Amino acid sequence: MVNIFVCHFNKPLPKYLYEAYLKQLTKELQIKNTRFVRWQDRHAHLFGKLLLLYAFKDTNIQNLLEIMKYSNNNRPFIPESSYDFSISHSGEYVICGMAEYLRMGIDIEEIKPIDFKDFRKVMTERQWNDIKSAEESHQIFFKYWTIKECVIKADGRGLSIPLDHLEMEDSIVVYDNKKWFIKELMIDKTYSAHLALNKEYEVIIHKIDFFNEYGKCS
Repeated sequence: MVNIFVCHFNKPLPKYLYEAYLKQLTKELQIKNTRFVRWQDRHAHLFGKLLLLYAFKDTNIQNLLEIMKYSNNNRPFIPESSYDFSISHSGEYVICGMAEYLRMGIDIEEIKPIDFKDFRKVMTERQWNDIKSAEESHQIFFKYWTIKECVIKADGRGLSIPLDHLEMEDSIVVYDNKKWFIKELMIDKTYSAHLALNKEYEVIIHKIDFFNEYGKCS
């Protein structure tokens, strides 16, 4: 089973609650949090780590944020663990996927007007034709974009993978002899969100309200 944890926010936390949550992060992450200029970015960073703690609260992993490491491509992981996770945020949402004995990647993007012509080179010919011919071109663009993003996160090599080589057939993306099963996550109609898994599994979405958690998530 794959658990997806979702947090929505459109205003800052009360100061006392923000400070209580921040204390659950490591000193290094607390310092990193203060470096964000916009309150939205500080909250997105904080909520991402809180969702991770929430996702792992029923496991036997202790001191999660202290033991978490990063690969050479900056992919976070837990050493000597059978669990995998992925975090993404955009606009008013932060999401975190977590599962055991699976490899995953997750991405969410707010659907908003952009000049997607600048992204022509990252799309396949078919994808680009779909975007150009669609009535809601931005929705189709962000659909393909989040699919590509979740795949490169799952793979772990990030943008070293040529995005224009990622094509989906029957909800499957194959790249470098690896098969990724793609699932659309219905979070909000004004957002696009997708999950990539190396195996097909049931997905359950949990909505977490940190505004009413009284400063504790583990």
